[in-house]
Amino acid sequence: MTEVTDREIALQTKLAEMLCSKLCHDLISPIGAINNGLEFLQDADSGMADDAAILIGGSAKRAAQKLAYFRLAFGVGGSGDNMDITTVRSLIDELAVEKKISTEWEGEEQRFTGAISKNFGKLMLNLALLAADCLPRGGLVTFSMPNFPQNFDAKVVISGDKCQMRDDIKSVLEPNLNPDDLTARNVISFFCKLLAKNNGNRLILREKSPHLIEFEIS
Repeated sequence: MTEVTDREIALQTKLAEMLCSKLCHDLISPIGAINNGLEFLQDADSGMADDAAILIGGSAKRAAQKLAYFRLAFGVGGSGDNMDITTVRSLIDELAVEKKISTEWEGEEQRFTGAISKNFGKLMLNLALLAADCLPRGGLVTFSMPNFPQNFDAKVVISGDKCQMRDDIKSVLEPNLNPDDLTARNVISFFCKLLAKNNGNRLILREKSPHLIEFEIS
């Protein structure tokens, strides 16, 4: 039996804590907006009922979209060991619209249909979150899976004028991570590394130029 070290336990605990922090941080904005809209509705003299209804409806939709995304990206996401790649693609494309970035899927529809392992699907969803963090001013994320469905290898290329990966995000991809270095801002990067390992893949980061970053899953 493999003994789990104190460091591994501390890292697993910190991972759970930081993923929860990330989820709560992203949900606070739309849920807070719903609360603001309800307060407007309660003020009968405000004359803002229509605006409040629009605010509540839009915020509820955003919260539901985020929950659907996080359910698959962080959670179990249903029964079985697989998920539908078309669902993964749809969620990523919705995220791109929210983050004001563009996506391209090389190979088009005939390639991106069918089942993929949950770990691989979760990896793609989390890489999309990571890509969005690298493109604060917008840009393009290109997904390529040349050997799908025979092999689950892929490339995710992130490009844009302000494309940049912070040092704290890169550092958690290195081996022997100190649990104290894991934060809500870089936990997605570390989670991507774990998902790749659990799926029997390697996750390789290449910074091709000041405005081009590539992740290879092999």
